[in-house]
Amino acid sequence: MIREKEKIKIVFILLCFTNVAFGQTQTKIDTITCFVDRKIIIEYPSLSRVKINSYEEGFFKTISCILDTVGITIHCGSMINLPLTDLKGKTICSEFKLGKDIRSIRGYCIVKGRKKYFREDNYYRYGFTLVYQNVDESKLTYYEHFFNDMKIE
Repeated sequence: MIREKEKIKIVFILLCFTNVAFGQTQTKIDTITCFVDRKIIIEYPSLSRVKINSYEEGFFKTISCILDTVGITIHCGSMINLPLTDLKGKTICSEFKLGKDIRSIRGYCIVKGRKKYFREDNYYRYGFTLVYQNVDESKLTYYEHFFNDMKIE
């Protein structure tokens, strides 16, 4: 029979191995072809649902992150009003503009007594927009990493 201390050691070792294995698959890297000559490479949580809504001038790719109810929206195309985010009732923390090429808006709203953050990056020059919303303060750096490390090819 295995003693109690040995059982605890075995369980601990198994937990370590599963964390390493699952840690490798927690995110997914996706290449999105926006236009014939433009691609976006972005990382996001692998436990998510993806839905694509197309229209005549482009498409919306909506990624619903299951574990933390965050929504990521990628819009490629034209004929929409920007910003995509409804700013009513939201506090803007920062807004950055780089001429007529790029605009980034960050802020939060209060939902059930908690701050829920959003970010919208408009890349006018390339014709696409990236948005995350409903991000809890504890996960903010996690989602900032995805947007900061996004690549355009």
